[in-house]
Formats: sequence, structure tokens, C-alpha cells
Amino acid sequence: MLTSLLTRLVRLATIRAWLVIVAALLLTAASGFYVARHFAINTDINRLLESDAPWARRDTAIGAAFPQRGQMVLAVVQAPASELADAAANELADALRRHPEHFHSVSQPGAGEFFARNGLLFARTAEVEQVTQQLVQARPLLNQLAHDPTLRGLSDTLAATLGLPLTMGQVKLADMDDLLGASAGALEQVLAGKPAAMSWAGLLDDSFKPDKEGRAFSFVSVSPVLDYSDLQAGAAAADSIRAAAAELKLAQRYQASVRLTGPQPLADDEFASVSDGAALNGLLTVLVVVLILWMALRSVRLILAVLASLFTGLLMTAALGLAMVGALNMISVAFAVLFVGLGVDFGIQFGVRYRAERHDRDHIAEALEHAAQATALPLTLAAAATAAAFFCFLPTDFRGVAELGQIAGVGMMVAFLTTFTMLPALIQVLKPRGEAEAPGFGWLAPADAFFERYRKPVLLFTCAAILLASPLLLRLRFDFDPLHLKDPHSESMATLLALKDAPEAGTDDVTVLAPSLDAARAIAAKVSPLPEVARVVTLQAFIPDDQPAKLAAIGTARTALMPVLTQQTATPASDMARVSALRNASRQLAIAADEHPETGAAQATRLSKVLKRLADADAATRDRAELAIALPLRLALGRLRQMLDPRPVTQQTLPHEIARDWLTPDGRALVSITPRLPQEHGIEREAALNLFMDAVLRVEPNATGGPIAIRGSADTIMGAFAQAGAWAVLSITVLLWIALRRFGDVLRTLVPLLVSAIVTLELCAAFGIALNFANVIALPLLLGIGVAFKIYYVIAWRHGKTKLLQSSLTHAVLYSAATTATAFGSLWLSQHPGTASMGKLLALALMCTLAGAVFFQPILMGRPREPAHRPHATPAE
Repeated sequence: MLTSLLTRLVRLATIRAWLVIVAALLLTAASGFYVARHFAINTDINRLLESDAPWARRDTAIGAAFPQRGQMVLAVVQAPASELADAAANELADALRRHPEHFHSVSQPGAGEFFARNGLLFARTAEVEQVTQQLVQARPLLNQLAHDPTLRGLSDTLAATLGLPLTMGQVKLADMDDLLGASAGALEQVLAGKPAAMSWAGLLDDSFKPDKEGRAFSFVSVSPVLDYSDLQAGAAAADSIRAAAAELKLAQRYQASVRLTGPQPLADDEFASVSDGAALNGLLTVLVVVLILWMALRSVRLILAVLASLFTGLLMTAALGLAMVGALNMISVAFAVLFVGLGVDFGIQFGVRYRAERHDRDHIAEALEHAAQATALPLTLAAAATAAAFFCFLPTDFRGVAELGQIAGVGMMVAFLTTFTMLPALIQVLKPRGEAEAPGFGWLAPADAFFERYRKPVLLFTCAAILLASPLLLRLRFDFDPLHLKDPHSESMATLLALKDAPEAGTDDVTVLAPSLDAARAIAAKVSPLPEVARVVTLQAFIPDDQPAKLAAIGTARTALMPVLTQQTATPASDMARVSALRNASRQLAIAADEHPETGAAQATRLSKVLKRLADADAATRDRAELAIALPLRLALGRLRQMLDPRPVTQQTLPHEIARDWLTPDGRALVSITPRLPQEHGIEREAALNLFMDAVLRVEPNATGGPIAIRGSADTIMGAFAQAGAWAVLSITVLLWIALRRFGDVLRTLVPLLVSAIVTLELCAAFGIALNFANVIALPLLLGIGVAFKIYYVIAWRHGKTKLLQSSLTHAVLYSAATTATAFGSLWLSQHPGTASMGKLLALALMCTLAGAVFFQPILMGRPREPAHRPHATPAE
């Protein structure tokens, strides 16, 4: 009945060819108009996964309570000294607060006016007393530097200090070792023409010192206004940040650069890398597909017919998809690649069969009718099985793939219908030339003979090889870290990697939403003693303890130092005066090093040589040295004035931006827990992260976010794929049973399919290809693709066909697989690591599926159970 129905449909399409073509063109135009009017991509990655698991509910609750923490943008301000980085970050934050159209909120983690004024209160009481005593003892040095905070002032201070005070023992050279070394290092960078600045704060506190690469960081955290209709939802906010940095001239004034990272920039850069080179890759893919079509069909007119049918089906699928889901997501947009890769299979199967029929008869309509008779059952079953495999994603929690399955499943139906309507109508109108010879691979006749003669040994050898390779499956791993799927060269990812374990990055932190601040304190008290935990932060962490004693110590220092820090500064020196001061300081340093061969002598000698080189250099070099020394000094003195004037800190006096990030208006409080991890990334770090999660969850089961959310997402996604895979196997089995009516034939179709899947996983383990959130989609998709190839061979075998390798069926299957591999393989060329890994696994799985269909399946089936007597029973034979 099905064969008869489709044959009549093709006959009608050939009789009313122009009517069918005009109707198809109208549908194509209507679909194109609808797509142009309604095309939309929702780039909200939070919509891709809809899980009702406990971790997901807790994550959603935290997102609702603290929405500013969600799609956060972290502006990383980098400069050669902490004073410059902080000054640039302060100006940038102030500028961004004036643009509420782009930012919901702006804050400075661990910086800003609050921490500049009260930062010393967060140290231990003994440390505060020690620092303030050191500052009081350094009053003479501070007095000279504050009076003349310039390169000349530093030179005069060094010369004066290394004179009589050093000779009388009031000052020791060893006490000046850090100052001498830092000064020499900064000026050496200046002489080398590199960015340079001396961190004066780093002389007192190692936490303010630049890293080994001479970088100091300060941070501005913003909650951006997002536009999910844009491929890069945070693009407007990012552009505003960069524009503000350029307008403030942070690079020129502070040698500061601003780079963006955080959840939203990571997502934006990911989408940008997906689209980067997509046009070129798409063009190359089309050219390769056309070449393969030529090799399969050998007729320009046939190729035009197949491509026109494919284009019509693609536009109709896009229109139907947009009508069903409203807006595509970042996974469902891949339906186009899947449609081209899979939909062209139907066109090739029908076209190759038409060529075979046309070789036997001259009449086009008759050849088309016989081609329809031959392809009706196998193409229907293949289309139904492929669509069923896609539709099996619908009940899963992975919404991104569920919508992809819905659109792609409908697309398979559209491709099937255009194959039996528009394609034969176009062939009838275009009238391709007759075929001089039937399609096929005659040169594979020896292989057919070999496999027929040695069927059992080859079958046993193949099964043994697969079984012997099965231990490889134990090495197969799932990489659940989504950061590994991002382009390491993108700005956001490179910046995140540069931060490494900076607390502001917080990529491995987990969080708990407590019902009250008291409950948050109790949770912190439970979690803090765990050896796997490095730090626990609640709102209480922003209220220093023992404030009266600390304020008293700071008050004493303020009384002694504030007159020094607020004195009038000297008149700027001329370049001649700078040169004189530099030479004098150089001589004093050399003398001090000779007369006091102790700790500090080496740095004194080093600085002496640097100052002499600087004095001999040009004025422009000394100007740059002035900025490297004097600007951080003036900023450090200003920071010291603020630091000596703290205010008592209570929950009520905390800045709103800090309180908002840790306490909701209804009293719920956030607890952030940071793991103790090894510095190097690798297996040991992953193991430590797993131990951290398990330890925290044992003590506080309500923890979520960070690695806990990632692991929960991985479990949900893997569960979704397992569920979809199970439904796909079941639905395909039912379809095969309905069509084939023999349990043995159903097994002959499914067993090679499962064998191909096992071999694919074994090769993944052998080649070190880890499964991840992106490429795991290949496995269930290949069920639908693979079963189509298997069906073609089983139906040919059921009708007594032999010598399948040299047949036109294999001709069609190989070229069909080649076009599919080209479409999928084009993803391999993507700049986005996740997309590239998906293309790699899709191509590998397709090759395994093809080998299973072309070689393993005929060997498994053996000789047909009945002689060939129905010449029109297979798609291409």
C-alpha cells in the first residue's frame, strides 16, 4: 500500500510537474518570508537545560535572590603596579555607574573607597599594630617622599638616608633591600622600553606586589543589561566598558588595560567563535557537497534538482521550526547542518536509483516511477527511523537538544516529502540525459567474492577484534568542565586563565542560600574546618573583628603621620636637577655598597648602575621613569591617607553594593565556599575538586553552584541522552518490526548499529577523544543516521540481492555518507572547541556507521534466504 501510494504520488508529480514546481516555489517564498520576519536566536544559555533536580532548584533560588550574580561581567584592570590598577578601576567603576541603560549594578570586589579606607581593619590585630609601628618608624622617610613625590625626591631621599644615618647606624642597608630592589626593577623596565611602575604598597604588603609577569590586577564587577536576541547578548555592555576605558585614557594615564571575563563574556566569546569563519566553512562545505553530488549523480541537471529540493526543504523546515519554538537556541540552530547532512541522503538514494532505472529505459517518467517503487519502503522506513531518533529527545530535560530534535525530526519528514514530489517534478522538467552505464563500483567485485568466500573467518576476526578492544572502554572519560569547550585564545578565556586561582574569578566556588544571616554564620562554622575548604565568605566577613584595638593603633599612627602626608609638596624639578640628583644618589649607593657589604649591598650596587644609566639617557626616558616612580608614589600616599582614616564598620554602615551581594531584602543570606586546590590543572585538580564537593555536600547538602551545578548538569545531560537513546532504540525496533515482520531481520539491522556505536566509543578512547557536553550529541544522532544505511542493505538482502559492495546501492550509500560527513565534518573546522569536538566525533561515528553498513552488515547477513525476483525492491539496486 505504501509503495503504491508513493509511486502514484511520483507519477502525479511527473504528470503535473510545473504545477508541483510552482506550488513548491510558492511554499519556498512563503517560508523565506516567514523566516525573514520571525527569525530569532535566544542566546540565554540558562534556557538550554530545564532540570527539576534539587541542585537545579537551589541554583534557581540563588539566581532569583541574587540576579546580579548571574550573567556577570568582570572587568579585569591590569597595570604594572597595584596603585595604578586600583586608580584605573576606581575611575572606570565611577564612569560605568553613569550608564544605567547598560548596567543594572556596578561593584568593585575587594576594592573601592570602602576597602581603601577600612582595608587595614581586616588584618589581624597584631599585624595592624606591626604595620602602624613600621609606618611611624618610617616617618622621616615618608616626610621626605611626601614633600617631593618625584624621581628627584626618591633620589635625594636615598642619598640623604645613605649618608650620615647609615654611617651612624641609624639605618641599615638590609632594611632598605626591598626598596632598593623594587626601585631598580622598575627603572630597568623603563630603560628596556617596557611598561613599568613601582608598587610602593607592595613594600609593606606582599599581597599588593605584582605577579611574576609584572602584572597587578583590580576588578570591576557589573551586572549588564542583556539582549538575548543578539548573538552576543552582552555586546552592548562590553562595548560600553571598552568605550569608557578609552574615553578615560586609562592606557595612557595608568598603563592600564581592561579585559573582560565572567559568565557573560565567556558566553559571548563562545558564540562569536562559533560564528567566526562560519561563512567560509559553509561555502567550502557547499562546494564539497556539490563535488560529491557530481561523483554520485554525474549530471548537472540532476544535481540542480537535488539542490533545489534540498533548499526548499531547508527553508520550509526553518519556517516550521520557528513556528514551533519561537526562537532558535544555540543548539537547535544546528538543525540546518543536520538537514543538509541527512536530507541530501534521500535525494542521492532517489537520484542514484533513477540513474539505474534510466540505464534500462529511455522514458524519464517510467524511470521515475520505477525508482519510486524501489525506494518507497526503504526511504520511508529510513525517514521514519531518523525522525523517531530525533523526536526521542522531546521528553528530556535538555531543552536545547529537545528543540533541535523537534525541528530536525520535522525536517526529515519535509525532506522525505520533497524527495517524492518536488525532486521527480524537477527531473521531469530538466530532462537529464540517459545513462550510458549503471552506477556502481565494479572494481569492488573481488572484495565481494573475498567476503563471500571467507565470510565466517572475517566475521569471527571482526568480532574478536571488537571484543579485544573492549577494555579501551574503561579509558573512555566524560569531561564535565565546560571551560574546556571554550576557545582558550578568546579574551574572556585567556583572562580567566591568567587570573588562575584569584578569588574574584570564583569559577570553582560553591554557594549556599541560608534563610538568615545567623544561619549563614552557622553554615560557615560547619564548613570552614574542612581540610578541602580554603575560604568561606558571608556578609559577616565584611565586618572586621576587634575593631576598637585596631582603630586605636591606627589612630596613633594617624596622629604621627597625617601632618607629614598633608604637607605642601615641592616645586617640580627641571631635567637638569633630576640628572644631578640621579648621579648623586648613584654615587651614594655605590659607596654604601662598598662600605657595608651586607644584605642589601647587591641591590644597592644594582640600583647605582641603573641610576647612572638613567642619568645618561635622554629626557624622554627620564620622563617615563618619572611616571613609573612618582605616579604610584602619589597614589600610594593618597591611599595611605585614606587607610589612616577608617570608620567603624557595622552591618548598617556597609556599602549597599556589598550588602546587596550577600543579603536579600527579606533576610536570606549567601554563603560562598572556595575549595583548596593544587595550582596546576589536571587529573589531581579534578580529583581534589571532587573531594571538595563530596566533603561540602556531606556537611551542607544544600550547597550548589560552581562544580556542583556542573556535575548536576552533566548527570542531567547524560541522563537525557541515555533516555533519548533508549527511546530511539525502542522506537526504531518497533518501526523495523512493523516493516520487516521478522525478529531476525530486526536484529540484523540493529546489531551492526550497536556494533558501530561500540567501535566509535573504542576509537574515542584510543584517540583520547573525551566525551563532553557538546560532542555527546553525536551518539544518539548516529542511531537515526546509521539505521537508514542498515535498512537499505537489509531490504536488499531480503529480496535476494548479492554482490552488494559493487552495487549501485553501495554507490548511493557511500556518496550519501560522504555528503553527510562533509556537512558534519565542517563543524570540525570551527574555531569553537566544543563545536569542533562535536564535528570530530560526528565524523568518526559516521565512518564507523558506514563501515558497519557496507562491510559488517553484508558479512553478518550472509547469503540471501531467497533468490532475487523483485527487481524494484531496493533503493539503488
